[in-house]
Amino acid sequence: MPQVQTAQSVLAAHRDRLRPVDRMIPEAAALPEPGEGEELLEVDGAQGLLTHTRVDADALEAVLGPLDRWELTPRVAGPDEMSALLTRWQQYMRSHPARPGADSMAALEWPSRDVGMTRVLRAFGFVPEFVMIGRVKGTDLVPEARRVHVRRATPADSEEVFALQMVETRFDAAVSGAVERATTEALLREEITASFKRDEPLIWVAEYEGGIVGMHRGEDPSEPQQAWLATKITATPVAHLVCQAVKEGYRGLGIGTSLANHVHTELDAMGIGASVGYHAMFNPISTPFWHRHGWRPYWNRWMRTPAV
Repeated sequence: MPQVQTAQSVLAAHRDRLRPVDRMIPEAAALPEPGEGEELLEVDGAQGLLTHTRVDADALEAVLGPLDRWELTPRVAGPDEMSALLTRWQQYMRSHPARPGADSMAALEWPSRDVGMTRVLRAFGFVPEFVMIGRVKGTDLVPEARRVHVRRATPADSEEVFALQMVETRFDAAVSGAVERATTEALLREEITASFKRDEPLIWVAEYEGGIVGMHRGEDPSEPQQAWLATKITATPVAHLVCQAVKEGYRGLGIGTSLANHVHTELDAMGIGASVGYHAMFNPISTPFWHRHGWRPYWNRWMRTPAV
């Protein structure tokens, strides 16, 4: 059978499996031809595009985990085919000249509601470290005490926003594979400063008893961002929200709820079709909070460290 037909049949089976699992997940596209640092792995009934990157320790992306990253984009007909592909992937890494060492990770993303794949991934040592959750426009708000004033942040708030970002970053590192690097503070400060140079950045602050005690921050929108988000959820346009944090000592007072309600209301009014964001799967605050606010899982990010 010609290679293109094999690829097409795998893609068709992949789509057929996932279509009834979650209709908010877009149909997968065909895998592109491998580029630099990429390899197409194939077994009967499955294909995977493997991307190998070495992240600079001084880059902001380094906070997301080990620096040596082997990431797979799979197209599979079912659990047996996934198992065979994961076996092929593991063999490939073990025999590779740049065999993964201690500071490495293997990762892939898979729709959260396809629970039939969980046993397979766990059998290969993968853990769902992070989850992409989302909320669609018009989801009901959670009742709040309304003792908190929420507003768009201004450049004058940049220090408070940065400090709260570091609260969230360090909490994430405590409950996930995230790693605070020597340059993380400086890079986050630079990113936040750059956001405030744009018109109406997606940053909000919560004031309580005269001071800023919480913030919510979204990623600045761009065409590449929207193209990536179009592979994750069918709603459009999509806001990618990256952080909500409340100062320790002020949690449990409804500040987070007021922030979330305000942000949800404003984004709905802007015509945003859905909001998405990642949180650590084992974060004991994020998981119940966001699900109570109508967010639900769409994609699990499965990781194994080290990669082999």
